[in-house]
Amino acid sequence: MSKRILVVGLACVDIISVVQDYPVEDSDQRVLDYYWQRGGNAANTSCVLSLLGAGSEFLGTFASDREAEFLKEVFQKYNVITENCVANTDNVKTPTSIVITNSKNGSRTILHHGKNWPEIQPEHFKKLDLIQYKWIHFEGRPSCDYIKDMLLWIDEYNKTVDKDARIHTSLEIEKTTRIGLDALFDTADTIFVSKDYVKSRGYKTKEEGVQKLYAKCREGSELICPWGEEGAVAMGTDEILHSSPAFPPKLSQGQNMETLAAGDTFNAAFILSRSKGQSLRDALTFGCQVAGAKCGMKGIDGLDTFKS
Repeated sequence: MSKRILVVGLACVDIISVVQDYPVEDSDQRVLDYYWQRGGNAANTSCVLSLLGAGSEFLGTFASDREAEFLKEVFQKYNVITENCVANTDNVKTPTSIVITNSKNGSRTILHHGKNWPEIQPEHFKKLDLIQYKWIHFEGRPSCDYIKDMLLWIDEYNKTVDKDARIHTSLEIEKTTRIGLDALFDTADTIFVSKDYVKSRGYKTKEEGVQKLYAKCREGSELICPWGEEGAVAMGTDEILHSSPAFPPKLSQGQNMETLAAGDTFNAAFILSRSKGQSLRDALTFGCQVAGAKCGMKGIDGLDTFKS
């Protein structure tokens, strides 16, 4: 049986408006383009994994509205399994992000709505047949206690199987103000930590941040920090800093970077590479290469050129 990669977290709808200039408050202007696309870190990561050739599954919650049907169609398009998702009809709406993209400089302003959104609970997660998976990745959602419980459950499962059948776990720590994430550094095999998080903790560079924060990780783990146009760094069991430069795309005249979902793309490419047994340094480089290519295209559909 070919085992797949499970990604746990949020799927939302990004409603994107491309504007000539960022709007002045209380003004009226036409937009250059308008479209819906799949959003949410976990949803993006699972779709990129599938495009890159992995067997991919998304685990999250669906509402019962038009937006949820749109998301299900998108997952089906990308061959992402959603059979274990929770169908929720308790008067909640699919989370949405209003994204204003400035065509002149590529900046993006995001207004998110996810009021009272129910997160995946450990009781549901523990019904999964874990033998199906080789890697389980968690988006660092507000439900930190739930995430910790699910990661501990995987640890217990791993004690019951042979070494080569153990599930590798990873966790993304991105948001700077999400209470409880600080306590999760020692709960997964791979930790992705964001540039914003590192800077919010007082570290000035990705190298300093990774060197200091690695002490919070559990033995045998690895810590990854992507830093946009400056590439990425990582530290693993050898406690040596590994780095990769960024790979900026070749843009046509007048074209701007398209950075929406670039971080999720990096995570997906890194996870796929490591799940195939590639080295920490090679996975870091592959993540930067794929994320760089994504910044030169609208959406993610062109990333299948990296499929192996």
